[in-house]
Amino acid sequence: MNFLIKTLEENKKFQELTKQISKTGPIAISGLVDVEKLHVLAGIFNETKRPMVLVTYNEIQARKLYQDLKKLIKQTYFFPKKEITSYDYVAQSKEIEYKRIDVLNKMYLAKKQKEPIIIVTTIEAVMQKMVAKDTLYQNVIDFEVGKTYLLDGIKEKLVRLGYERSDLIENKGQFSIRGGIVDVGLSEKIGVRIEFWGDEVDSIRFFQISSQRSTEMLKEITIFPAHELIVQDLSEAVKNIQEKYPEEIEDIELIKNGDYISKINKYFNEFYENQASFLDYMSDEYLLLLDEKSKINQRESNIIEDNNKLIASLVEKEKFVPEAIENISKFEYNFEEKQIIYLEQNDSIKNIQKYYFETREINFYNLQLDLLLADIVTYQKNKKKVVLLAGNEISAKKLCNILKENQINYKYEQEAENVKPGEIIVTIGGFSSGFENYDLNLIVISLQNNFEEPVKRKKKLSSTFKDSEKIVFADLKPGDIVVHQTHGIGQFIGVNTITADGVTKDYIKIKYRNDDILYVPTNSLDSVRKYIGGGDNSSPRLNKLGGKEWSATTSKVKKNLEAVAKDLIELYAKRQKIKGFSFSPDTPWQKQFEDSFPYTETDDQLRCIQDVKKDMEKPQPMDRLLCGDVGYGKTEVAIRAAFKAVMDQKQVAYLVPTTILANQQYEEFKTRMQEFAINVELLNRFKTKKEQDEIIKKLKLGEVDVIVGTHRLLSEDVNFKDLGLLIIDEEHRFGVKDKEKIKKLRTNIDVLTMTATPIPRTLHMSIVGVRDMSVIYEPPHNRKPVQTYVLEYDQEVITEAITKEIERGGQVFYLFNQVEGIEKKANEISMLVPEAKVGFAHGKMSGRELEEIMESFINHEINVLVCTTILESGIDIPNANTIIVENADRLGLAQLYQIRGRVGRSDKQAYAYVTYKRDKLLSEVADKRLKAIKEFTEFGSGFKIAMRDLEIRGAGSMLGEMQHGHMEKVGYDTYCKLLDEVIKEMQGIEVVEEQDVQIDLAVSSYIPDNFIENSSQKIEIYQNIALCRTEEELQNVIDEVIDRYGRLPKELENLIDIARIKQLARKANILKIAQKENGIVFYFVKEKIKPEMVNTLITKYPMLVKFSNAVEPYVTLRIKENENIIEKAKEFLNTVIEI
Repeated sequence: MNFLIKTLEENKKFQELTKQISKTGPIAISGLVDVEKLHVLAGIFNETKRPMVLVTYNEIQARKLYQDLKKLIKQTYFFPKKEITSYDYVAQSKEIEYKRIDVLNKMYLAKKQKEPIIIVTTIEAVMQKMVAKDTLYQNVIDFEVGKTYLLDGIKEKLVRLGYERSDLIENKGQFSIRGGIVDVGLSEKIGVRIEFWGDEVDSIRFFQISSQRSTEMLKEITIFPAHELIVQDLSEAVKNIQEKYPEEIEDIELIKNGDYISKINKYFNEFYENQASFLDYMSDEYLLLLDEKSKINQRESNIIEDNNKLIASLVEKEKFVPEAIENISKFEYNFEEKQIIYLEQNDSIKNIQKYYFETREINFYNLQLDLLLADIVTYQKNKKKVVLLAGNEISAKKLCNILKENQINYKYEQEAENVKPGEIIVTIGGFSSGFENYDLNLIVISLQNNFEEPVKRKKKLSSTFKDSEKIVFADLKPGDIVVHQTHGIGQFIGVNTITADGVTKDYIKIKYRNDDILYVPTNSLDSVRKYIGGGDNSSPRLNKLGGKEWSATTSKVKKNLEAVAKDLIELYAKRQKIKGFSFSPDTPWQKQFEDSFPYTETDDQLRCIQDVKKDMEKPQPMDRLLCGDVGYGKTEVAIRAAFKAVMDQKQVAYLVPTTILANQQYEEFKTRMQEFAINVELLNRFKTKKEQDEIIKKLKLGEVDVIVGTHRLLSEDVNFKDLGLLIIDEEHRFGVKDKEKIKKLRTNIDVLTMTATPIPRTLHMSIVGVRDMSVIYEPPHNRKPVQTYVLEYDQEVITEAITKEIERGGQVFYLFNQVEGIEKKANEISMLVPEAKVGFAHGKMSGRELEEIMESFINHEINVLVCTTILESGIDIPNANTIIVENADRLGLAQLYQIRGRVGRSDKQAYAYVTYKRDKLLSEVADKRLKAIKEFTEFGSGFKIAMRDLEIRGAGSMLGEMQHGHMEKVGYDTYCKLLDEVIKEMQGIEVVEEQDVQIDLAVSSYIPDNFIENSSQKIEIYQNIALCRTEEELQNVIDEVIDRYGRLPKELENLIDIARIKQLARKANILKIAQKENGIVFYFVKEKIKPEMVNTLITKYPMLVKFSNAVEPYVTLRIKENENIIEKAKEFLNTVIEI
């Protein structure tokens, strides 16, 4: 929107103002409404080329200013306040911490590169003490290709910059060193890999954390602090704390052991002798802009007053007062040290140089088109410069059509350059409100919310789920349960390196029942999988090595699967024969409707929409299942399908299990379709008899296009004129009778069924041929991070959390997963927070009772809901932004992930308090879980979590009759494999069991410790090699290993060659290759030896081959002393394949 800034630069008053700024001394600019403040500020920035900090009075105002200013000046950043708690916690999420350090690093870089930036922040953030700038940036590292560095010095500096050493980078703030390769995690998705040749930097490249593969080469990079809470001398801090607080023994021990981050705010002054305010990070060239000085002063007084009350309350309760809280009350800063510009709406600043612009806010059209058009005509007559900001391209064109119809002259410019008096420019973009500046003769009207909701954000591709699809062995630890394809369930003991006759190899050691041991060569690791069961605590019985127990178990599970698969296949075949309605391809209206969706669709959403449309255009009736977590955008897929059906004059029925959900979906459909003259109605028990009769009558006459309703839609008296599409939400929640009625209804119409039960990807692939299914794995881009704390249960923390949420007009979910004590818990909370309106809900309530409670919660009659995990899954409650979980150690990680996803759906900061009982002896499982929760909280949904824990939810009940029990007997992977086999067999597709090839050559083939030290990383690479089936896949693994670890040692090259030999052996129908004294023996599959093979081999290898037609026919190939055994084996196998 540069043309808006241009209009300023032509103004004399503005030119005088910028000249005055080049001198020192404060200036006041008054008469400005909010958006016009930013307009003037952007003009000053463009003219002076000086960096700026804009301080305002609260976070809501700061975010609004930041969002508007970013549209004028791209290099604008928001610096949030830090969350300072008055209680101890063991872990917290780091999103805010990372946002703050990102801004500080940008300020550092901007000064270095002499590129000005603008920072928007609040007085609260300014009042919080921080570590001094010199301390924070003392150890910044500038890497450049060709320069030399000492590796030991780098390690030390990275630790001082707040990075944690790790074997494998999984997130921001970690680093790893493998030989001459240094990896540093820069963000959740990207890391940097610095490869050394001796002490010299040989290459610098970005890599993707999820795949660990390099993406882009760089010439140089600066490594900044990972967070702002870095401590240069921990022993000095410990000494200071011991002197001042000798009684805090527990904390001192934790800090000594390096667990100090959560204690910094508590002992801030002992950690940091050199302290600073955010304003101290501004260098001299910065301009400091204060937005409404009187409001800032008032807010400062309020913060100090609230803070003093909190301190008094903590002292009264004999609680520790964190020093970071004390410091806020002592805040003093002389703003006059900086060059200040006061931005004021009223002329309230005295005795300084002032500039007054006359402006007003324009913010009242709200779809009152007549009023808007009348004003535009008046503005045009009065020779005003008028700019209409319409949001995005579609809404701009819509606005142009309206102006054209009303014979108003306008110019549409996507990238407007200038605006003249009496001219009306329509362009894209928008602010939170419009304004008129009388000095500039300029009127800007922002209509983005009238014609279109906010402009879609640019697409971001998320590859996390795709990359995490492969089964990663990286977290396989001794003691874990594994499944061997042939021998069944055993326990992983470790990796053993065995040397015999000068040949070294690695083996995986697996223990079975009665302490029997199996050694699996690493080149056969494709036959071993980590065990994943159906439940959370399942620890299965180990199988006996040898014997028929495992094959009997797999046969039994397979038999059970056959019945399920048979039903599915019969249903599928029947459906293929029925003729349905073939919908027309998309109309231009469809495109216009879809473009009006205010958010960016995820790739998964787009794929699912395509799947549904393709099905609708086919002559067979659609029967598609759409799976995706709560809030992942299933409704939008359904809305687009419904619109498509209505465009072909068909009616749509949307069936939901509960009245609340019906209301929510009805509102959504109505809002989205209102501009397209589509008649949407709602049918449920809340409608009066008269209203219901009227709707049913209209439905029969075809006057209703889309009907949303509960099982009332299935009543005998409901008839459609021409039903074309039935959408069923959460089908499994309807009763048996309702399901029968649905079956009758769906005979030859298109059906889209939706469920929030996530489907594991591999299981989805297994049944892809018998059930049309689309899955949304990706969460929407607009999810806000939830500030999460893991802490011991403390009533005062709970009280504070609930009070804080209620005070800002929000609501709280309190998760208490015991039906017995839930009412007592609700009463307890009412006593703790008397102003709270508390309700409770659990699974043993009737559907009607549950509905009424949820209705009260949605209507804000209840603001704290104590509930079990049955909490209404499909319902979106944007106003509930705090969730408290009691006894989190009893819940699985996947459950916690889902629960946490229920908050953080609006523009407010959401909080999750994950608590466990104080001093409770945790079971081993719960302790492991708590550790996982801490890790999960600190790293968000790192790719490790995305990998399996989430995928396994609901896997056992996916196909109705399948029980968890069967999956637990054989493990998840075997279960999927068996299901795949059963379905293929029933469809008449031949299932060819892949032959396991054993190779025993006298060649050292393993990964040496000096190449990869970490055993779980070794196993991961071994498994990746063993899973390769083509040369291309092998080449990919080689590239990855070289990229991550450097040049391949000879032993690893041999291992890769053995993988190649294995691939060739499969093609050549060879079961086993073994080395004997001076020859190699190739054992063939009996029925695969052909007479012509014998002749060809004798011709090619005269006197060197010997044939034996035993039970296992084999060929011995003699080799000479100096010949390369691997190359000879490959040559022989290629000869056999060519015959």
